[in-house]
Formats: sequence, C-alpha cells, structure tokens
Amino acid sequence: MRVMKMTWPRMNTDGHRCFRGSVFILTATVAICTAQEGPFRAGNGVSTPTVLQKTEPSYSEEARIAAVDGSVRISLVVDSQGNPSDLKVTRPIGFGLDEAALRSVASWKFKPGMKDGVAVPVQTSIEVNFRLLDKGDTLHMQRFVCKLPEGASRPMVLKSEHPPSPGPDETVSVTISFDVNERGVPENLHLVKLTEAKWENDVIAAMREWRFQPSVAGGDGKPVVAPCTLSFAVGKMPVSASAYRIGGGVSPPSVVSKVAPDYSDEARRARFEGTAILFVVVDENGAPRNLKVLRPLGLGLDEKAIEAVSQWKFRPGMKDGEAVPVQATIEVNFRLLDNNGRVGWHSNSITFKLPEGATRPRVVSTKFPGHPADAGFSVTVSFEVDERGRPVNLHADKASDPEWEGKVLDAVKEWRFDPGMKDGKPVVVPCTVNVVLGR
Repeated sequence: MRVMKMTWPRMNTDGHRCFRGSVFILTATVAICTAQEGPFRAGNGVSTPTVLQKTEPSYSEEARIAAVDGSVRISLVVDSQGNPSDLKVTRPIGFGLDEAALRSVASWKFKPGMKDGVAVPVQTSIEVNFRLLDKGDTLHMQRFVCKLPEGASRPMVLKSEHPPSPGPDETVSVTISFDVNERGVPENLHLVKLTEAKWENDVIAAMREWRFQPSVAGGDGKPVVAPCTLSFAVGKMPVSASAYRIGGGVSPPSVVSKVAPDYSDEARRARFEGTAILFVVVDENGAPRNLKVLRPLGLGLDEKAIEAVSQWKFRPGMKDGEAVPVQATIEVNFRLLDNNGRVGWHSNSITFKLPEGATRPRVVSTKFPGHPADAGFSVTVSFEVDERGRPVNLHADKASDPEWEGKVLDAVKEWRFDPGMKDGKPVVVPCTVNVVLGR
C-alpha cells in the first residue's frame, strides 16, 4: 500500500486564495503472482500427456549377446511445453537396456497434460519395450542386479546359454542367484524361485555356461567377485493376436478403479509378502481380458491377484484417436503390517522341490522371532517337510546377521505343514524359505 499526498490552493467565495489544504489518497498496488504448481497426476480433471514424437530405443550389445527382452518402466514429468524431465528408472531389467530406455525417452516430444484448459506439468510413467523378433528362444527378462563393492563396475555378459523352451503354451519363471568370480564364471548358483521344479537341472546347466567380463574394483582395477540375481521367464510370452503393444502410436491403458486383492489364508499364516506380475489385455471398453501370471508368488496369492485385477476398470489404450485392445503388465503387491503398524518378520520366498507327481505341502502354522529394535535382517533356511508335516534337517543357506541365524532356525523348526502327497501317501519334500525383517 502506498500513501500519496496531494495539495491544492483553497479558494474563498470571492476567488481569493486563503490557505493550502491537503488530502491523503490511499492507493494499493495489487501484485498478480503466478506459481508453478505441480507436477500433477493424471485424473481428477488432469489429462494424461500423449506421445507426439518418439525415438525407438537401440538394443545394447550385451542384451543381444544374452538374447533377452523385457520392458523398462520409466517415471518422468512432462512439462507444460511437452518436454520430458526428471526421468527415473522404476523397473529396471539390466543388460544396458535401462540406460538405452532413458536415452530414448529423453528425446521424445509430448502433447502436455491439461487442467482447466491450461497445459500443466504432469507426472506419468512409460514402459519401453525391447523385443528381439529374430530370436526364437529369447529370455523374457524381469531383473538382473548385482551387489557391487563401492566404485566397482558391474559384470558384462559375454556369452549366454538358454534352457530349453518348456513348450508352445508354457511359461516357466526363474529367479537364480550366483557369484560372478574374478574370471567371469558364475559359481555358487542357487535357485531362489522356480515355478516348475522339473526344469531345475536344465536351468542350472544353462546358467553354468554363461560367461562375463568380471567386475573391476574402482581403486586398483583388479577383478572382484560380484553377487548377482537374475529373474526371467522362458517360453512363449502370452500374446493376443488382436491386441496391440504399447508404443508406436499406441498409448497405455490407465487404471480408473481398482479392487485391492485379498490375502489367502495360507499366505497370511506364513506372513508371506511379495509382488505378482500379471499379463493382461485391456480391451477397447477398458475391461481386463486374458489374464495370466508372469511372475508367480504361490500360497494362493496368484489366484487372489487375478481375482482382484479381473474386477478393475481401465481407460483403454488409444491408437489414431480410437480405443484399441492393448497388452500390458500389472504388478500386484501383497504387504502385511503387524499390530503396531510396523513391518514385522515375514517370509518373501517359499519354494518347494517336488517329487514328480507330488502335491506341495500346505502351511498350517508358523512362528517368527521376537521383534528387535532395528530392522533389515534376512535369513534363508533350507529344510525338508517330512511325512508328518514337520521341518527336519534345517540349515541356514544365507544370513545377513549371524546373531539372528539361530533364532530364525529355532522359529522355523516350529512351523507345521500339511505334508506333500504322492499316490495318496505323504512324501518328504525339500523346501527353502527366506525370512525377512523389514522391506
């Protein structure tokens, strides 16, 4: 606010000046401020940015050697000018494809999202698909990560070998951990997850043939051991002949409404957590079709995931301004909190090595250690479920803290199962459980 003083000569009735008077006029200056809001999220009156111009990502040489494909998910903000910024990989697959996806999307041009008729910055995500059309035995990659010493380079694939395809209508999901030694040879191979036990020998044999350029330490440049974990699917990807893939002018479907998945009783007893990945075709009416599990969890949670997603409603994908059926993948998360709202002890992997023709054991009851002040412990326990449903021959394969190894073993010893069955009789079934405190 500003005060202005105005003066003028006062006149008497006969026109002669008598004195000078003053009046104070108050004036206000109004500042019109515009603040950059956002970034917004699509929905509630905010439209989703759409791709106007894109550059297809290039395949890394490492991914070609490994003959892998997959989808990298990138989070980004499309600004009010249609330019991408704040790019982050939220679902990596490795092999140099994450970096290739970032380079590609950074050069894309978008039609910006709109709010009340005005272009605004919008937070969104994009799946960048990598496919090798000339390969018949491609590994469908889900994740390849290595735990590297500080400053060390990651191992690079020089040679790969794939297990045989399980069949035209089958998909086998695998998670395998191993160490890449100083000579670039995988050793200490351990199957963390395998959906079909009969493929164990083929998967192990194939992975033993892989060769890497070893990890190199940042300081002295010497090769070092790198622990790695590889998750992939082998076999035919579920494909609908009439459904489009995202990209090339085809926009992704978006969720309009969703139903949270229920927990199965068995998974709740096991305090089992994890993420199931589903394949789905979202049709032109926004309905989910052709649901199939790409990365299973087990313990009844895969069925619960499909049951939930089948009730979801979507905004369909678009091509040339028209709604079309589009293939997509969906992550369904299962999480549990204890009575105090904390992430307590839980299991995040339970695998059984079944004799041919046998049914798997069913979890009846579990026990976990007490809750310490800190979190971040994990212990992998192997044992056999005997004919009475009791764990026997327990041993810890891996433990992040030796102090908790014995406590976890004592707790798992108290677990009880309905035993595995074959030909109507109970049988011994090997089992591996990963018990975790914290995420």
